[in-house]
Amino acid sequence: MAAMSTVNWKMDAPTNISIADAYKMSADIAETSWQLRWDCDSKGRHTYELIAEVSTKILWPRRQEVAVAYCRILLHDTMLNADAFRTGVAESSICACGTDNETVEHVLFRCAIHGDCRTQPMDVVDDIWISATAKNFVHSKAHILIAPNFSGFVTKHENCTLKEVLFQFLATIERKM
Repeated sequence: MAAMSTVNWKMDAPTNISIADAYKMSADIAETSWQLRWDCDSKGRHTYELIAEVSTKILWPRRQEVAVAYCRILLHDTMLNADAFRTGVAESSICACGTDNETVEHVLFRCAIHGDCRTQPMDVVDDIWISATAKNFVHSKAHILIAPNFSGFVTKHENCTLKEVLFQFLATIERKM
């Protein structure tokens, strides 16, 4: 009988609570429920790797076309050849430079077409990457540049700097993401 009472999910609640407390309790319940579903679902795993916590605050660029590109990157649904080929829209996943599949990581770090836009911004990324690696950070440079936050592997200031670099790069290249 004691085991039954633990499954009952009943709990005592105060008889009088403020509206603000009711809103907070409701928000906490919704966030906990949403997090549980996000943790257990099999869909959106690429996005989950970048944004594991549903309460994560995301920095967005001011320019709409850059914000759309960043959103597409987070959702793993860009207009790059690798994603277009995966979804059956493109005939090939190869980049116009001809050296590799046109993925986000290729465009950000290796594509010769965008090499002139990349030099100075990637120096900033390299410096932050070295700092994060010293803290035993194990993800890729693309992850550190794209993901909204890193649970202490980069500071809030470094994250803002990374996003500024990413958004500037996306605004500079002449390739829709």
